Amino acid sequence: MQMITLENDYLSVNINPVGAELTNLRDKRDGTEHMWSADPKFWPRRAPILFPCVGESRDGKIQVDGTDYPMGRHGFTRLQGFETVEQSANKATLELTENEETLKHYPFQFTFRITYALEGNSLIHQFEVINSGEKQLGFQLGGHPAFAVPFGENGVYSHYEIRFDQLITIDRHLLDANGLYNGETRNVLSDSDTIGLSYELFNEDALVFKDIPSKQVWIQHRNSGKRLQVDYEGFPHLGIWSKPGADYVCIEPWIGCADSADQPADFFSKDRIVELGEGEIFSASFSVSLLA
Repeated sequence: MQMITLENDYLSVNINPVGAELTNLRDKRDGTEHMWSADPKFWPRRAPILFPCVGESRDGKIQVDGTDYPMGRHGFTRLQGFETVEQSANKATLELTENEETLKHYPFQFTFRITYALEGNSLIHQFEVINSGEKQLGFQLGGHPAFAVPFGENGVYSHYEIRFDQLITIDRHLLDANGLYNGETRNVLSDSDTIGLSYELFNEDALVFKDIPSKQVWIQHRNSGKRLQVDYEGFPHLGIWSKPGADYVCIEPWIGCADSADQPADFFSKDRIVELGEGEIFSASFSVSLLA
């Protein structure tokens, strides 16, 4: 499938129709590429879309109407070819509907649209889910963009920090070896807005913040002005993740999260599951901005 390119005076982006995955985000003002290189030594992806599940499903499956269906971590979207249904110089809409392969894992009829739109120095990720079947539809949804750190040649990884738009006190939710929540938490921020980046920060997997009060976060060099900003109003949870030793950090807005170790089998018991009746439509969006 041919890569989709969008461009305006500030940004140039590429999108792979397989998975509708953002692969490049270049700041035209200084030439800096802000997406991770997908080095397979660490992690061979850049920005998978998480649908219809976020995180790990218990025992690698979901159960709908008493029947089990295999479900991989973060769902199946990243493996599916999307159809481009609209494209202009600075906007593209890609669409996925149920097919023979998705029905093996997810017994629902749906239309899933992802629109990427450039607005000044911002890239908007717009999601739309339509229940095109007759029975109740359930899903979780999330983004997983991996941003290159450092920004170009400006410093090294440990010179950067994650900064929120307000002082917060919040715990991370811990995962077991199977990627399921074990019920334990650990404090990360106490009336603070800043997490310094280090490779060791992710030794115990992702930092998962459920019901995070902040809805805006930056990656920035601690001593310089440029920052990458993510706004995620409408997404209750936030994951921050990297492979230790790799020069990137993922900022992941989520509606829903992985199962717990004692998760009930029924699919509709998942965290923050969105339910749509026949013909109903759900929409959500988050944005990435490059601020000089």
